[in-house]
Amino acid sequence: MEQTTGQEKVKLQKKDLIKHWLGGYSQETCYNYERLQALGCTQAIIPIIKRLYKTKEERAQALKKYMIFFNTEPSFVGTVIPGIAASMEEQAANGVEVTAEDINSLRTGLMGPLAGIGDTVSQGIVYPILAGIACSLALAGNLGGPILFEVGYKIIMLTCGYMMYMTGYKKGKTAVLGLLRAGTLNKVTEIFSIVGLMVIGSMAATRVNIVTPIAFKVGEVGINLQKVLDSLLPSMLPLLAVLGVWKLLDNRKSPTYIIAVLFIVGVVCSLLGVLSIPAVK
Repeated sequence: MEQTTGQEKVKLQKKDLIKHWLGGYSQETCYNYERLQALGCTQAIIPIIKRLYKTKEERAQALKKYMIFFNTEPSFVGTVIPGIAASMEEQAANGVEVTAEDINSLRTGLMGPLAGIGDTVSQGIVYPILAGIACSLALAGNLGGPILFEVGYKIIMLTCGYMMYMTGYKKGKTAVLGLLRAGTLNKVTEIFSIVGLMVIGSMAATRVNIVTPIAFKVGEVGINLQKVLDSLLPSMLPLLAVLGVWKLLDNRKSPTYIIAVLFIVGVVCSLLGVLSIPAVK
C-alpha cells in the first residue's frame, strides 16, 4: 500500500483492530427501524477512525459514511465485513483512491450473503449441537450442562469472529469477492443448511418425548400400539408433533397460540389416556 501524498503514512495498530472487532458485538444493542445495525457499526469503528484521522472534521466525515442501513450476522462470519472496512479506511487515509461509496457498496453487497452463512453456522449448527449436549447433561442432573453451553458457545463465537475479522482486514475485499464469484459461499451455505437440518431432525426425535399407552387385545393376541408405531417408524409421534407445530408456524400462528394449542391437546389427550410421556429414569 503506497502513499500518494507526502504526508506521513498512518498504520492501524493491533489494539485498534481488537477494539473494533469487540465493539461490533454490541451493534445489535442499538437497533432502530431506519438503520438497524448502522449506529452500532459507527460506534464500533471509532477506534479505527481516531487512529487514522487527526481532526474532528475528518473524523466526523469518516463516521458519517457508516450511518446508512446495515444488517448482517455480526458474531461468527459477518465480522469479516468490518475487517474489510478497516482495511479500506486505512488505505483511504494513506492516499489510495477509496471513496465512501466504495466502502458502502462493498458492505451492502456482502451483508446479505454473509448473513445467510453466519446465521446458518450460529443458529443451525453451533447452537443446536451445543444445546443438545447441554440439555442431555442437565436432564441427567449435571450442573455442567448450562455452563458448557454458555462457555462453549462464547468460545466458538469469539474464535470464529476474530478469525473472520482478521481475514477481512488482511485479505481485503479481493478474497471475499473471489469466493462470491466462484459460488463457494453458496455451496458452504447449502452444506451448513443440510447439516443443520439433520441436527434439528435428530433433536426432534430425541428431545420430544411422546408415547401412547393404548393397548388392546385381538383375540388372544395383545397389541401395544406404541410398539406397532415404533416398528413402522421410530419416534413417529414426536415427528407428527413437530410437523404440526411447523404447519401452525407456516400458517402464521403466534408462538403464544401454538403453546396454548399444545397445552390443551396435551392435557385432553392425557386425560383420555391417548397420549403420555415416558417416565424419566
